[in-house]
Amino acid sequence: MALTREEKETIVLFNEAEDTMEVFTYNKALIRKLLKFSETYSEVEMKRQNEEGGFTFILPKNWFSIRPPRKIKFKDIENRKNRLP
Repeated sequence: MALTREEKETIVLFNEAEDTMEVFTYNKALIRKLLKFSETYSEVEMKRQNEEGGFTFILPKNWFSIRPPRKIKFKDIENRKNRLP
């Protein structure tokens, strides 16, 4: 039976003692990105894939980041339009 969208989670696990984190996800864009990273960076490892399409990756904990969305002001948009050729 196929998983529902609510069941397709992304889980990030890390603790204060270790330098790595574990990322489990069903998100296709994130899976593609992490697979590419695992081919490029030796510190990123694809640990396993489950039957339903979820992947688990191990990567450095210092790669974890949470940022608020960037706010673009109207005057910045106008300035960009004026700079275009």
